[in-house]
Amino acid sequence: MTVAAKKLLLAVTPGTYGPILEPSVEQEMAALCGVVKAPADVGKMTPEQYGRLLAESGAEIVVTCWGSPRLTLAALRGAPHLKYMIHLAGTVRAYVEKEAIEAGLIVTNWGGAIARTVAEAALMMILCALRRVAAYQMELHIRKGWRSPHDDKVRSLFERSVGIHGLGTISKELIRLLKPFGVRIEAYSPHAPDSDFAELGISRQRSLRELYARNDVISVHASKTAENCHIVNAELLAAMKDGAAIVNTARGAIIDTEALVAELRKGRIQAALDVFEEEPLPPDHPLRGLENCLLLPHCGGPTPDRRVDMGRQGLRNLKRYLAGEPLDAIVTPAKYDLIT
Repeated sequence: MTVAAKKLLLAVTPGTYGPILEPSVEQEMAALCGVVKAPADVGKMTPEQYGRLLAESGAEIVVTCWGSPRLTLAALRGAPHLKYMIHLAGTVRAYVEKEAIEAGLIVTNWGGAIARTVAEAALMMILCALRRVAAYQMELHIRKGWRSPHDDKVRSLFERSVGIHGLGTISKELIRLLKPFGVRIEAYSPHAPDSDFAELGISRQRSLRELYARNDVISVHASKTAENCHIVNAELLAAMKDGAAIVNTARGAIIDTEALVAELRKGRIQAALDVFEEEPLPPDHPLRGLENCLLLPHCGGPTPDRRVDMGRQGLRNLKRYLAGEPLDAIVTPAKYDLIT
């Protein structure tokens, strides 16, 4: 079979074309494979309907993204020609069963393609928390005032200490962005090897409590696992320094929301949150209205102008696959359990 004879199914919703799959990327894919486009309503297909589509397409490769149907083990067995799933987004749990990966389906995701934009958001949120932007916005927009009563508590990021909770691709990019500020950085990660810390030039903190107690800023990048659910509890929050800031761009369930609200109401610490245990955030949620809490609506991922990076990553991996080269960002069964 020649490379050109390999079939590729674009099982993505119409909104993926353009913002994520640029015309040039789509054209390159078509030049490499025989491309089959799924119907516009592919996102509404049941797993059984999707399985029939995969079987009838004859595709060896399927491209998926937000809104695509879930690929089950049964669907994989019904389409023995399917070997590789290029998922253009991050988490794959809603889009493929772990059993399908265990059965031999190769799956890749966006890997580090969007890490720099999430890290950029985390840096912005750190600065906003230290500069007390939430309080200033309430003063100017809501109370129609001018200066904040917290003026004397505003802080700069320069020469501060930053604790990184979780050492993955995004936090590594954040560490690089933080370096020009002359900060002291330490990280907690039970899974990362010592070589990662040495390469990044940061200290390893083996106590999560010490990480929270020692640093002026905590940036949360842990994975959403059963082990990490509410791992940031009342004890850790109470251990934080007066005036310290906690930033969460990972997943809401990592922090015990009730404990965080209680600590924020004391006025001791700052928070900047992009993710929550309940999304969208209910109108009457207790986090709303807190002057020491910056809220964002889970928008820390790739900005619309940078979603093209997702499609370009998929194209790079497609070229590697067709050339028999090692793939980037493979989702193994073990990694499947860690991806948020």
